[in-house]
Amino acid sequence: MGARRDRSVPVLQGTCAQVSTDQGGRPLPNRTLSRAVRGPSGDPAVKIEAIEVQTGQTVRLTFESVNSAWRQGVWLATQGELSVAGTTSPQVVLWSDTAPAEVEIVVQVTDGLMRLYNVWDSGRRRGPFESQSATSGMLVETMPDGSSRYSCNDIGTDAKFDKLVFRLRFES
Repeated sequence: MGARRDRSVPVLQGTCAQVSTDQGGRPLPNRTLSRAVRGPSGDPAVKIEAIEVQTGQTVRLTFESVNSAWRQGVWLATQGELSVAGTTSPQVVLWSDTAPAEVEIVVQVTDGLMRLYNVWDSGRRRGPFESQSATSGMLVETMPDGSSRYSCNDIGTDAKFDKLVFRLRFES
């Protein structure tokens, strides 16, 4: 299991002024399934999750475990604004090694969807983070308390979905 690092580093990384489109000018995507990676039951992994949210809603992200030598995190965005730790931005990256174990995200303004996917930093200098490889994805499990557990794979031909595990719980 990966060790937690210095929490004095800022919680957020990668905030930006606008995120109504991706870098190619396309609208933010809805839920996108993997064509290459499947879970143990044969269902395709989720590449990009899109969850219905409302303005004023609070989302709690809880990091449960990390099983990777690489830094692991979660990218979250809405066409609007999210507020985390006193910072407001359309998109944020929360790293499991610098964010608190539980992070409160307030949806300030939204188009009705919050998008998210797993990210990692392998140290290969491919940008501020890596994501969306052919073998990356998340398995989603609805928990008895109504939260959703995301078990993530980053890269590699042997998808184990234990590189990062986190939960999302939605509050009014």
